[in-house]
Amino acid sequence: MSKNKSQISVWADTGVSPYKKQILLVSLVTLLLTSCKVDFSPNAPWRDVPDVYCVIDPEEDTVWARVQRCFLGEDNLYNYAPLADSNYYAPDDISVYLLAWKGRRENGVQLIPTDQLVARWQFTYTERVGKPDGNFPSGMQPLYYCVPGARQLEVDTGCVFQLVVIKNATGDTIASSTTNLVGFLDKTIRLRDTNEIVLLSPNSARANEFGFRVGCRGVIKWNTVPRGRLYQPVVTFFYRKNGDTLSLDIPGTPLINERDAQWLTSSSITSTRFFSAIKNHLKDNTDSLFFVNNVDISILVCNEDLKAYISSHQNNVTSGQEYSTYTNIDGGVGIFGSRRTHIRVNVPCDSIGTPAPQFIDYELLNLGVGFYGNFN
Repeated sequence: MSKNKSQISVWADTGVSPYKKQILLVSLVTLLLTSCKVDFSPNAPWRDVPDVYCVIDPEEDTVWARVQRCFLGEDNLYNYAPLADSNYYAPDDISVYLLAWKGRRENGVQLIPTDQLVARWQFTYTERVGKPDGNFPSGMQPLYYCVPGARQLEVDTGCVFQLVVIKNATGDTIASSTTNLVGFLDKTIRLRDTNEIVLLSPNSARANEFGFRVGCRGVIKWNTVPRGRLYQPVVTFFYRKNGDTLSLDIPGTPLINERDAQWLTSSSITSTRFFSAIKNHLKDNTDSLFFVNNVDISILVCNEDLKAYISSHQNNVTSGQEYSTYTNIDGGVGIFGSRRTHIRVNVPCDSIGTPAPQFIDYELLNLGVGFYGNFN
């Protein structure tokens, strides 16, 4: 059962005698009873607080949502198999909807919802296996999904999307939120073009190749998109094993674009990070591997809401101090946001680097994880 988190001061065991602790405790209780009005009642009914997580990706056909509750309500689900957990709503307890409202533009790219409903989808309840074993296994998990289709989402790029959770027994809306799609101005403007990404180095003269020159840092430059606030560069490394082409995503450091810069650059995917990630991933490999002579370079981006949520979770504990976690869910907690793959390009790897003619091949052969040669 989940418990409400509250900040409670406690005395550390620093040598204070039990008698003195008792005197301090009695004094504190007396002060609270005589000087303060206490509004909290331990016998008050539990409040039903939904915990919602939903992210729209306009390049995916299906939208997934996770809806739980932070507190145990008047009923419980301990007898409901296989989800024997009081945090879960029973399948018929709630209905979840995704609505698209016609938007109007404010301040350049900001979209404000109007009262014109464009589309409405109802989510379907399902159950999926979470983390089945190891530390903190999660077992079966309740999920909700709807299928507006990626093409439909792109058609509705001028809309503001709303997520609504309704309690079926009363018809009340117990949680709701709105968000905009990231990376779109409107349906007539497509932001993908051949100038979206540039490899500045180490191959500034050969801007369509990827590699690492000695003493250089690889720099990727890309254009930004409307409502894009957090950008994640990723290099996808391909290799062949037992006849199959496999891949490994090697992420760089995320970049924040709060000041609406037109272009961003990242040099965070260094040769050390690139080859160390490959070696760690394949450290137990005993098969012969072939290097596929190209990589994907991707730029992943999320909107303001999702950026704020991710940032608050990354920084919510510093030096033992707990900070608030961002939420944009009215009536509950969690996040309703948008993300997309801003750019994904496939480029050949540098074949004229040093210290050997096949620079990346040379480094891979010396990693000691089973690379045999090049596969084209």
